[in-house]
Amino acid sequence: MKKAHSSIADDPVLAAKRDTEEYRSAREIARVEIALGRAVFKRRTALGMSQTELARRAQTTQPAVSRLEAGGGGIPTLAVLDRLGRALGVRFALSVGADSDTADEILGLTA
Repeated sequence: MKKAHSSIADDPVLAAKRDTEEYRSAREIARVEIALGRAVFKRRTALGMSQTELARRAQTTQPAVSRLEAGGGGIPTLAVLDRLGRALGVRFALSVGADSDTADEILGLTA
């Protein structure tokens, strides 16, 4: 008889971790990183620009651009966001304490 595999969703240890403020905070940060990465990727590709070209214009490295677009590069400093915005010809609209349901729109880029 085969042993049934338990679902990750049914794991009581993971369920307990999901109920912590630390988990919710980390999840929110990851969601913002992913939304920012998607916005940068969409704008860069709409301009027909390579990651290398964006990195050069923003005075950073291609691996840093790649990590940012993948949503795993952390949230950049305001100085880096300023350089990226200038390189992409856009302005970043930031809102502190935004409702998580509207954060994707707030992270949008405006030309």
